[in-house]
Amino acid sequence: MFAMAAGAGCGDGASKAQASGGESQGEAITAVGCPAQTTPQCVTIMAGGKAYDITEAGVDLSRGVGVSLRGMAAGEVTPCGPKLTNVKVEYQTLKCGPPPAPAAG
Repeated sequence: MFAMAAGAGCGDGASKAQASGGESQGEAITAVGCPAQTTPQCVTIMAGGKAYDITEAGVDLSRGVGVSLRGMAAGEVTPCGPKLTNVKVEYQTLKCGPPPAPAAG
């Protein structure tokens, strides 16, 4: 069972609390900082010591600035991290470094 759990995909039987790193589904998450493209498929932002999946939020990394965002914990973990839904993004004046090239795969 351990090997199966380690290779389990999003929401494959994990409880919502375990899947989202302790957040309840629908819990509001707020983050301010520089979003990062950690792999070609993943855009994340750090909040509370965790990297959250904001890939579907459509953040424009080419702007090179930080964002302030608020989203809801989806209650699942994607390969990119705990997923946020209903994300509202506000671009800030905080300069972020150029987006790193995604890791070659």
